Amino acid sequence: MTVWERRDFPVLKALATSEDENVKSGFLSVHAGMQSEYLGLDFDGAEIHDAILALLDVGYVEVTDVRPETGPGMMFLGLRVTGRGQQALGEWPLFDEIASPETLAALLERLAEEAPTDEEAENMRTAADYVRSVGGGALRALATGALAQAARIALGFG
Repeated sequence: MTVWERRDFPVLKALATSEDENVKSGFLSVHAGMQSEYLGLDFDGAEIHDAILALLDVGYVEVTDVRPETGPGMMFLGLRVTGRGQQALGEWPLFDEIASPETLAALLERLAEEAPTDEEAENMRTAADYVRSVGGGALRALATGALAQAARIALGFG
């Protein structure tokens, strides 16, 4: 069993699903030798500390501040699971999968069912057919260009 499976993944999951009000608010005090039952884990505080540092390194969690506490311990402030962390947990979509032609085409067809007019529904179905005919690389390039243009307009540069 890897460190990810044994320690880091369970800590990430516990942080994302904790019912503890302090943890939900982004505050976590970790001391060596303590048991972290409020995370629902049977881990020593040192293991949780090391897991959080590893999760920070890969961008699965973020904090606004880390403060040493009296004795061997740390207070993590503004601790939260990031979008990447949610993806690792399977809770958020992987954007490469969303950007596949088949997935986008299915989304357009689903939106066509909800279109306010027959003309808009037909336009969405036509777009879905076109998206299916385009390769994934071309589709991502097109989407990247469109998003970049939208960002320029939103920032007043377009």
